[in-house]
This record gives sequence, C-alpha cells and structure tokens, in this order.
Amino acid sequence: MNMESDDIAVERPVLATVVVAAVAAVAYVGVQLVLDGAVAPAETASFVLIFTLVYVAGARYLRERTNDTGDDATGDAAE
Repeated sequence: MNMESDDIAVERPVLATVVVAAVAAVAYVGVQLVLDGAVAPAETASFVLIFTLVYVAGARYLRERTNDTGDDATGDAAE
C-alpha cells in the first residue's frame, strides 16, 4: 500500500473522503459523456455517494484489520 496515502487517510479523513468523492465524480461524468453525451446529475450524485461510502468503509476495514493482526501490509517478513 502507498504509505503517503495512508497517512492522509489517517491524519485528514475528511480531506481524503472529499478527494475520493471528487475523483469518483470526475470519472463518472467522463464515462457518462463518452457513452451518452449528457450528464445526469441525480445519477452522478447517487453513484458518488455510494462509491465514496463503500470505498471509505472498505479502506477503514482493511486498515483496522491490518492494525489488529499486526501484520506487515506488504506481507514481507522483517529480516
């Protein structure tokens, strides 16, 4: 895992959540424009909300799971 992004998620969770939502919105709007040629605001908002909630919950779960087990995130043993 990228340690710099982990630090941002731990130290500034609101900023990390906003960045995830912004990236999801830009990506989804891009897909809509390519496929349909138009943007559906309600559809985009629902996608961004659901994607952000799932992404943040998954990242939090994995971070807590790694912290609870004490395992190295890369799976490499300390030498």
